[in-house]
Amino acid sequence: GISFVLFYSIDRQIFKGDSKKMFKFSLQTALDVRSRQEKIKMKNLAEALAVEQNILNNIKKINQNTLDADLKLNQMKKSNITSINQMKFLSQFKDRMKVVLANEEKSLSNARVVVAEKQKDLIEASKARKTLEILKEKEIKRFQEKIAKIEQKSMDEIAGNHFLRKSKAKGA
Repeated sequence: GISFVLFYSIDRQIFKGDSKKMFKFSLQTALDVRSRQEKIKMKNLAEALAVEQNILNNIKKINQNTLDADLKLNQMKKSNITSINQMKFLSQFKDRMKVVLANEEKSLSNARVVVAEKQKDLIEASKARKTLEILKEKEIKRFQEKIAKIEQKSMDEIAGNHFLRKSKAKGA
């Protein structure tokens, strides 16, 4: 009677492919928040990595400029056409580059610490999201098992009713 109608309507929804629409994950809002947090952490890590790469590029330029100044200074020493002012200028330039390089290396060290922190934050955010996804998968599995039981009961009831109708028809 009533249970048959209930089972039949649930079965019709399942057969139409609506079982996913019927399922509501109890912690979906939390999962959405964790997913957004993970994306933010990814963006923060990408920004920190970009800063680190920029510092590395600066260090590479400084090293190249220092090397160029050394070569120029050596060429000037070898050629007798050198002015003391030019040599002094190149020497002072090299000294400034050493200071700038030291500052950039400190910045690189700090940037690497920031990158490590951002990586750790991202790993934690990913774990938090993955934990909720696992819970969701388990809830979906339990829901599908419950629907399968209801479906089986419905089929059993339909078969039983069909058998009773046949029995009554034979008996009448």
